[in-house]
Amino acid sequence: MNHEEMDARRKEFFNSHAEAWLDMFYRNPQSGVLDRHEADFKRLFSIIGLRLGDTVMDVGCGCGVLVPYILDRIGPDGRLYEIDYAEKMIEVNKCLHQDPRITFLNTAVEFIGLPAASIDKAICFACFPHFQRKTESLLEIKRVLKPGGVLIIAHFASADEINHRHGKHECVMHDRLPSEKEMRELLASVGFQIDSFEDEPGFYCIRAENHSAGL
Repeated sequence: MNHEEMDARRKEFFNSHAEAWLDMFYRNPQSGVLDRHEADFKRLFSIIGLRLGDTVMDVGCGCGVLVPYILDRIGPDGRLYEIDYAEKMIEVNKCLHQDPRITFLNTAVEFIGLPAASIDKAICFACFPHFQRKTESLLEIKRVLKPGGVLIIAHFASADEINHRHGKHECVMHDRLPSEKEMRELLASVGFQIDSFEDEPGFYCIRAENHSAGL
């Protein structure tokens, strides 16, 4: 199977699961609400450090599990871009989150196309392994981030747990989180400076800042 066929199968996988995605991974069977990872989200957002008025890019947003957490923190003057290449994910997200602060973009991350230096925080939650052109994707994220802007790459699983999980499914079996050494080298190569790097069972988070003037 060539790259184009794998990419089509990957997108179809996400589109076909869009309507059930939040229930599958985030709904608490005991409470019936989307608080299954409440403590993890609290930890994640303490690292991100959103501020009132921030303009935020939620890359690989899926159905928008981060939306309520982001909107609560950026206030009435903040802006949020929800970005995903799977059109069904964006459709479900739009239905669930009808807020004038949100702009939805159905595009691959390497083709975001927003104005340069327009974003305060870029969050890649539970999606980075699926970026097929990681260097190009990071360069585009860097381009739209303001100087000193923050990039977050996060999962509620360790790198080993993510790679093991993906290895069980044919359409994403090659979508892997690089090793810590590879991630550090990759981020440095495109102009990010890592502030913190956490990789432990149940939690993975890189916080990096855009410190270079450009490439």
